[in-house]
Amino acid sequence: MNKIKFIMFSIFILIILVALFPRILNLFTKDIASINDSDLSLRIISVSDEKNAYFDLIKIEEVVYEPEGKTKEIKDMIDNKMWNEELAKEIIFNNQEAFDFFSVAVRKPNYQYPLLADPKNINSRMILPSLNSWRIISGYSSIKALYLSKQEKKKEAIEEALSSVYVAQKMQESQVSLIEYLVAMDMKKRGFKTIQSIITSSNLNNSELKKYALDMDQFYKNEDGLIAIIKCEYHIRSLTIDALANGDTEMFPSFTEEESHGISKKLNNNYYFRPNKTKDLFASYARKNIENTNKFYNNIENIDIQTQAPSSFIEIYLSENIIGKTLYDITATGLSSMNTKKCNEDSLVSATQTMIAMKAYKNDNGDLPNSLEQLVPDYLSSVPLDYFDGNSLRYSKEDKILYSIGKNLKDNGGSRVDDRHTMSDLTWKINF
Repeated sequence: MNKIKFIMFSIFILIILVALFPRILNLFTKDIASINDSDLSLRIISVSDEKNAYFDLIKIEEVVYEPEGKTKEIKDMIDNKMWNEELAKEIIFNNQEAFDFFSVAVRKPNYQYPLLADPKNINSRMILPSLNSWRIISGYSSIKALYLSKQEKKKEAIEEALSSVYVAQKMQESQVSLIEYLVAMDMKKRGFKTIQSIITSSNLNNSELKKYALDMDQFYKNEDGLIAIIKCEYHIRSLTIDALANGDTEMFPSFTEEESHGISKKLNNNYYFRPNKTKDLFASYARKNIENTNKFYNNIENIDIQTQAPSSFIEIYLSENIIGKTLYDITATGLSSMNTKKCNEDSLVSATQTMIAMKAYKNDNGDLPNSLEQLVPDYLSSVPLDYFDGNSLRYSKEDKILYSIGKNLKDNGGSRVDDRHTMSDLTWKINF
C-alpha cells in the first residue's frame, strides 16, 4: 500500500513539475532587450495628387473595354504569335479613354499608392489597389504598339510600348506592396518584349536608335520598390508581434476585451513567447534580403526561410519562444525568389538595350558586330551585363542570339527552344 501511495505521490509531483517547468525556466531566461530596427523603418512619402500616376491608373478600371471570348487570341497577339487586324482595331478604338488615362500616368513624375505612403496606415488588413485593369491596358498598349509598327509608324510604336515600362519603373521606384511590384515586373517585361518585336523591322534612323539604347540605362534602377516590400513585410510582422504582446482587441476579434487582456498577460514575458526575440528573427531575415537586392545572382546568399519551430512534442514543450518561432514559420514571406526575378528583368533590359544598339550598328556597317565590345562607345556607354554572374551578356553572331546563363550559372551556348520555362539559358533571337 505504501508503495502505491509513493508511486501516486511521485506521479503527482511529476505533473506539478511538468506544469511548472516553463515558469521555472522563465525565472532564469528572459527576452532580449528591444532591438534597434530603425534601418527597417518605412519612409513617409509625400506626393501630391496632381503628380501621382496612381490616380490616373485607377480610372482605367471604369472605362477599359474587353472583347468577350477573346482572351487566348489577345494573349497570342500580345506575344506576337499571331495577328488579327480587326480585333486590334476593335481594342484600340474602344479603349481610347483608357489609353488617355494611361498616357497621362506615363507623364506623371511619381507613383504612390496613398495607403502605403504613411507607415501608420500599413497593416495586415489593409486593402490593396485593384491592379487587373492595369495589366489589361498594358497588354492592349502592346497591341496598339504592334499595330502602329505594322503601319510603319515605328517611333510612335516604340513610344507606345515604352508606356508600360515607364509606368512600371515609377512603381518600382516607390514604396509598394509585393503585388504592385509583381504587376510592375509583368508590365515592364511586356513592354520590352514588344520593343524587341518592333526593332526587328525598324526603319528608325541611327540617332533615334542610339538615344533609345542609351535611355534604357534608367530602367535598371528597380531596387527601391523591392527594398520597400521587404521593409513593409517586416513592418506588418512587427505590428502583429506588438499586438499579440499587448492583447490588441483587433488582433483577437472573437474575444472580449477582458479575454484579450488575459491572453496578453499570459503572453507577456512568457517563456513561450519572447516578442523581441521574435522581432529579431524577422529583422534578420529582412536585412539579409535587403543585402541581396544589389547583388548579382551568383553572389546572392541563399536565405530561404528556415523552419524555427521543432516538430516533436517534447522539443515543443521545452522550446523557448515556441509561439514566436511558429509565428515566424507561418507568416514569414518567402522573398528570395524576388531577387531571381529582378536578375531576370535586368538581363531582359540588357538584351533589349543591346538589340537596339545592334540594329543601329548594322545600319551603319551592313552586318552585325563580331562582339558586343564593338558597340562601345558609339552605340552603348558600356557592354550590357548578364545579371546572373556580372559578366557581359553573351552573344553569338553565328547563331544570331543574345543570351544570359540563367540561374543554373552554366553557359550552354544559348537555348534553341522558344519556351522560356524550359530554356537552359535565357535567350533572345536577333531577327534582323
